[in-house]
Amino acid sequence: MCHERSHHGPRAKAWCFPFGHHDVEKMKRMAGHFMRGFLGSYIPYNIEDLGDSYLITVPLAGRTKEDVTISLINEHLNIKAAKPQIPELEKVKEKPEEKASSDVCCSPFFGKGFTFIEVNMDIPLPVGADPDTIVSKMANGLLKINMGKKPAKKIDINEN
Repeated sequence: MCHERSHHGPRAKAWCFPFGHHDVEKMKRMAGHFMRGFLGSYIPYNIEDLGDSYLITVPLAGRTKEDVTISLINEHLNIKAAKPQIPELEKVKEKPEEKASSDVCCSPFFGKGFTFIEVNMDIPLPVGADPDTIVSKMANGLLKINMGKKPAKKIDINEN
């Protein structure tokens, strides 16, 4: 695909774009797969300091409390959730060429919606959180995890 730059005078050189339309589409698909693989099953979450406690909120659209498991492992909350089964999406039968382009268009990096993914993520406990007070609640696709704070430990100062 070379184009002549005739409007820039007699010394203008031709410029070439070495990729065709199909090559560009293939590169988009590859970039989408790479970014999904790079981020894995990351879901954005929010941590709020409520004064005497912390509130962690994780959006898990399409899931119920039965779909989600939470474990405390080495001062991290491990959250697992299977990909939700959406009856409307399962009815749709995609053609192979349509599937490849829909994979890219539904990536958050291309600004067109989101996809449902299987979740397996770790969230570090906030500094000073008391793991013995963790309580979780799932409602309307939001996982809310509340935990108290450990009281500050007073340290005595000794004289020599």
